[in-house]
Amino acid sequence: MRPATVPSLIAALALATAPLAAQQPAPAQAAPKDSLALARKYATWFYAGQMDSVLAHHSAEGRAELTTDALRERLMEVASRAGEEDSVIEEKFVKRNGRTQYWRVAKFTAYADEPLVLRLVILPTGEIGGMGFNPLSRTPPVDP
Repeated sequence: MRPATVPSLIAALALATAPLAAQQPAPAQAAPKDSLALARKYATWFYAGQMDSVLAHHSAEGRAELTTDALRERLMEVASRAGEEDSVIEEKFVKRNGRTQYWRVAKFTAYADEPLVLRLVILPTGEIGGMGFNPLSRTPPVDP
């Protein structure tokens, strides 16, 4: 039996441990800025009236133009016209004017005409760049 050389030992070890390395889970990474988890968090905060959190995650421009009271008024308007979100029909990301928007299509307790859509512009930084709320039939056109 001849002695093994260092390069051949390294090669043998690499081959022997390759299956183990493939079985190791990848380290957890932060969710991408257009993740559903991030968008859902913003929607949940809005519907729960956590306007400090919603405002804190707006862009600098949004924080300069909005107040928690203004956001609360938007929520109260939605609630007075539509009631509460009853069930989510669809969640998706679309592009509109080159920007990513999260669309949460849902049924509401006091609005039976059609589903309503909460729209959140999600900037590349992960911040909220704007928001809107419409009946599904009156959502703005998206990019082709």
